[in-house]
Amino acid sequence: MILSLLLPLAIVAEEVSYVATPAEVEPDRPGAGTGPTVLERGVIQWETGFEAQHYLGLHAITLPATTFRFGLDKRAELRMEYAGALGLFDHSDTISLPDRQFYAPTPLYIGSKILLWEGSDERRLKWIPKISLMAEIGLPLTSEMAKRMPIAGDIDLLFENEITNWFSISYDFGAYWVEWAPMPDFFASLSLNFMPTDKLGLFVENYNSFDCDLDPAVLGYSTVHMVYLDFGVTYLVHPRVQLDLYSGFNCYHTEPILRGPKNDVYLGLGVAWRIR
Repeated sequence: MILSLLLPLAIVAEEVSYVATPAEVEPDRPGAGTGPTVLERGVIQWETGFEAQHYLGLHAITLPATTFRFGLDKRAELRMEYAGALGLFDHSDTISLPDRQFYAPTPLYIGSKILLWEGSDERRLKWIPKISLMAEIGLPLTSEMAKRMPIAGDIDLLFENEITNWFSISYDFGAYWVEWAPMPDFFASLSLNFMPTDKLGLFVENYNSFDCDLDPAVLGYSTVHMVYLDFGVTYLVHPRVQLDLYSGFNCYHTEPILRGPKNDVYLGLGVAWRIR
């Protein structure tokens, strides 16, 4: 008798839970920029994907780009990222290297994202974006990498304005240190995000990279500014699983700087899974 009375309540609770769960998985991927959302305490999320790129005679496939995120508190999460690449140089006349295959390991990045301001519903404060700070340090994974690696890491400020319940603007800027360069490079992105349905998401993004370490005697410039444009789609196949597909290209004329064709294009796909 008691079970028969509790059964309808359990069904209702299950339905309410299902309606509330589509927002459970909130990945940083896809796109080059990173959103300010921080995982709740105890949440574990795995985000991974493959990306194929063609640039100046180089075909490269990221195998794969992987991020593990763990929620420490409603305002802080731990992060671990890795993105090694398998490549093939096939135009030795464009780049002074022989045609060859290679695997390029990257440092293992470990860091944190901290929520500084979660936004407000008050009308006078609604214009202030959600703000987070992300900082990571890169650890060398090979002895050769450790020899040449003065420092690797990044620090970024992340912002997001929710304009409506289906449209938001996210943007970020920061500095990053690659393993072979003593000076930081700089990064900035701007993304327009659309949610036409509860499951389908669309975005278009511009991001910019400023390289301050390339030799001006070789390139004729002390700083290289690269401008990219990408766009993509996400789909929530399950409240805890989101798939993504995206593509992009370099929309800056590279010939006078890198002495190569304007052919930096890439295509990627991935998945984000909230494990618990």
